[in-house]
Amino acid sequence: MKRIVKRIAAHCIVPVVLLTGSVQVVADDATLYQRLGGYDAISAVVDDVVAQIAADEKLGRFWAHRGDDGIAREKQFIVDFIVSEAGGPLHYGGREMAISHKGMRIDEEDWQILITALETTLDKFAVPPRETREVLEFFDSTKADIVEES
Repeated sequence: MKRIVKRIAAHCIVPVVLLTGSVQVVADDATLYQRLGGYDAISAVVDDVVAQIAADEKLGRFWAHRGDDGIAREKQFIVDFIVSEAGGPLHYGGREMAISHKGMRIDEEDWQILITALETTLDKFAVPPRETREVLEFFDSTKADIVEES
């Protein structure tokens, strides 16, 4: 029996470093949500990225003059959206990306600042290359709905 368990573990399961720094074992066919470490890991990434962009000289304009509750609400929408799109158990109840970003004048430079912050955070939390690539591909798939032509 032990031999079968070892064989299954060796061939059907891969270790993933969670954003919390611990190791979890997940199946090869696990969703991106599961491979990233679930809700808490995604929430930690969102918190870190939002802190960076809110402090950024250019992107800070989107977070300035907002109360803590408004920022918390916005972060929760972001978490819900990512969890939902990554195969997790949440439903995103916000507006479509194109509608919620229309008129915000988000340009290519804004987008690159966001992506740099995201890459920095994924690296900080030692997210494996496969998951990093998939997260970046996911974000890239939303770009056309967010960035306005200058």
